[in-house]
Amino acid sequence: MYGWLEKLEMGFVRSVRVVAFAAVAALAGPFAVPAALAQAPSVAAPDTVTEPGVVRQGDVRVSLGMGVALRPDYAGSRSQTLMPAPVIDIRFRDTLFLSTAGGLPSLGANLINEAGWRAGPVVRLRFPRQEKANAVLRGMGDVDWTPEVGGFVEYRAGFFRLGGEVRRGVGDHDGVVAELRADAVTRPADGLTLSFGPRLNLGDESFTRRYFGVDTLQSARTGYPAYRPNGGVTSVGAAVFASYALTSKLSLTGIVEYNRLQGGAADSPLVRGGRGDANQVFTALSLTYSFGW
Repeated sequence: MYGWLEKLEMGFVRSVRVVAFAAVAALAGPFAVPAALAQAPSVAAPDTVTEPGVVRQGDVRVSLGMGVALRPDYAGSRSQTLMPAPVIDIRFRDTLFLSTAGGLPSLGANLINEAGWRAGPVVRLRFPRQEKANAVLRGMGDVDWTPEVGGFVEYRAGFFRLGGEVRRGVGDHDGVVAELRADAVTRPADGLTLSFGPRLNLGDESFTRRYFGVDTLQSARTGYPAYRPNGGVTSVGAAVFASYALTSKLSLTGIVEYNRLQGGAADSPLVRGGRGDANQVFTALSLTYSFGW
C-alpha cells in the first residue's frame, strides 16, 4: 500500500545527497549562507516548529528539500513570481544552526537553551532587489545582497511560542530591523503539525528609506515624487504553517503568510497610485527529507 512512498523516499534521498555534502560544507564556512527565497517572510523563529519527520538522534540533524514559492516581486508589489524554493536546515547539538526556515537564510547559535528560553546571535542574508524584476522599479537602481547581524530570543511554554529578532544591515543598507512573532502549535493528528500566529515587522528610518523611499535622483529617473519615509512599523500580519510526515523521514510542508504594509512603507510611491499593493501574500510548498548522525 505504501510502496510508492518508499520509492518516492528512495528517489528523493538520491537527489539530495549532493546537496547534503554542499550544505555541510557551507556550514563550515564562516559566512556561507545558502540561496533561498528572495523577499521571503518571517515565517518562524529558528527551530520554532519541529517538523514531524526530523530525526533527532546524534549530534547533527539535517533537513533538505525542494519546493515552489509564490511571492511578491518586491516588498510592496502587486505582482507575484513563482520560483523554486530549496530547503536547508542543519543543526549541530541543537546549538549551531544554518537554516532557510525563517524566510531569509540564517546562521546562528542557541547560546541560551534552557527553561523554555532560547537566545543567541544570528546573521541573516537579505536578498537583492533588482530593478529589472518589475516595471515599477525601473530607474530605482538595484539594492545588493545585504547581511544583517543581530540576535534572537524565543520563549516556549507548552503549545505557545513567542519570539523576536533585532538585526542591523552591514551591506547595501545599514538600517535596523526587528521582527516579533507568536505561534500556537498543535498536532491534531498523527504526523500532522500545525502552527499559526500573528507577525509584526519594524524598520528604522534608514531601512524604510532604502526599500520604500525615493531620492531626488530616483525621482528624476522614474517620475515618482521624492519620498523620505520615517521609521516604525512596516507591516502586520499572520502566518500559517503545516507539515505532514509521509514517512519517518519524508515530510510535506506548506506555508501561507499575509502581511499588510503600514506607515511609511504603505505610503511609498512604489505601493500607492496602483503601482503596488499594501497587501502582501507569500505561499510555499515543499518536500523535505530529514536525517541525522
